[in-house]
Order: sequence, then C-alpha cells, then structure tokens
Amino acid sequence: MLKLYHYDRSTAAQRVRLGLEEKELEWESIIVDTAMGDADQRPDNFHEFNPKGLIPLLDHNGFMLPESTLILEYLDDAFSEGKTLTPATCQDRARMKLWMRKIDDGIHVASRTIGVCIVNRYYYKEADTKKIADYYNKMRDQTRKSNDKINTEMGLDSPLLKPSLNAFKKLFSEMNDHLTNNKWLSGDAISLADVSLVVYLTRLTSFQMSPLWQENKFLVEWFERIKDRKSYRLAVDDWGDITAERRQKEGDKAFDKIKALWNEDE
Repeated sequence: MLKLYHYDRSTAAQRVRLGLEEKELEWESIIVDTAMGDADQRPDNFHEFNPKGLIPLLDHNGFMLPESTLILEYLDDAFSEGKTLTPATCQDRARMKLWMRKIDDGIHVASRTIGVCIVNRYYYKEADTKKIADYYNKMRDQTRKSNDKINTEMGLDSPLLKPSLNAFKKLFSEMNDHLTNNKWLSGDAISLADVSLVVYLTRLTSFQMSPLWQENKFLVEWFERIKDRKSYRLAVDDWGDITAERRQKEGDKAFDKIKALWNEDE
C-alpha cells in the first residue's frame, strides 16, 4: 500500500501526486502541512524518515522515502509494469535527468523565495510567536531557515528575490526554446521531467505572475496541454489551495514590483 504525507499546494507534493495519477496508482493521503509556521502537524517520528522534516514523504509498505524527485523515480521503477514516465532511449533519459537536476540546482529554492516574499511572510508574521519560534527551531535546513528569515523581514525588497526571478526567467526561456520543436521536455510522451517542472508554473500562476512569461508561446501551450490532462485535475485542481485567496490578493499587490524586477537587466 502506498501512503503519501503531503498537503494541497506544495509543489513537491503536487509533482508526486501527478506521478501517482499519471501511473494510475492507488494511494492513501496523510495531510501534514509544513508551510504555515506550525511544526506540530508533523508526527513525532517524522524526522526519523525525513531529516529535513519536510513533505512529501512516501510510505510503501513500510519503506519510507523522502524527496519528491526520488519518489517519482522510485514509483516509476517499482511499478514498471504499467505506464512508464521514463523515456525509452538513453539520450532522452539523460535529457530528462538534466531537466530534473535544475530543481536541486536552485529552482526549488528560488520558488520558495518568491513565495515567501510575496505571501508566506504575512502568515509567519501573523502567526503565534511561540509557534514560529518552534517552527524555526525544528527546521533542519539552515539555508532554508536563513533565507526564510531574510525574505520574511524584507519581502519584495529582499536581495534574494531578483536572482530567484532571474532563475525562472532563464528556465522558462530554455524550456520554451526546447518546446519549439518538441511536444514534451524529453522523448515523445510526458515524462518525469514534465511532471517535475510544471508545478512551478502552477505555483507562480497562483501568485498572479503568469503575464510575465506569455511571450513564451510554446511554454504556455505545454502548460495548457498538461492542465488538460486528467492527472492534473486529480493531482492539483481537486486538491485546491487553502491559501488561494491570499495568494491572489498579495500577488496582485506585488505584481508591478515583480514585473519590474523580471524585466530589469541582470
């Protein structure tokens, strides 16, 4: 039996749910929201299985696996008799892994920076001070902790925001160039690369930032193609986002500043 520790709007959780739904696997949901400045939702032994204390965490008959991209690769290996999300050729498999590597090379951190600067900072500032102190005390990733504190205090004036926007501007341009002559990021069918990266367009769109990349026609068409899939509806749309109204409100307020930084020379 597959069990997934996750919550609605997490990009990492969304990509794992997309993989599960693309492969049409049955799984049990266990909600652990680690994003609201409350460390109490985590089970007492959560850090034993994921030292970072983050979601998603997969439980496959007692085998516990953290890290969303590793979970995706594991699921595709463990349930290889059905639909595969790994390309057939070695060249396409290598290309898939190169796209996925961009996540750990800085894109995921950049995504969090943008989210904290635009909206999460307000949740942290409005939360009970003791809960926030406990939240940070239990945060094992020191870089994440340091970045969060800077971005919470400085918001749209954070020195980390511009480089994060630049990282996405570069990524989206690279994706658009590739998609000019390819339907998918790797191979002739949707793969782990598409599943892994589409969630960032979902996240930035939730912050009302989609006008920033509309000139990337092929990227936009790729995003729409994935959103039309049943897996996206089941993995993303149906789970919703309890912060959607606040994301829209704060995103609208931040858009002009974000747009200016996006268009500013590096």
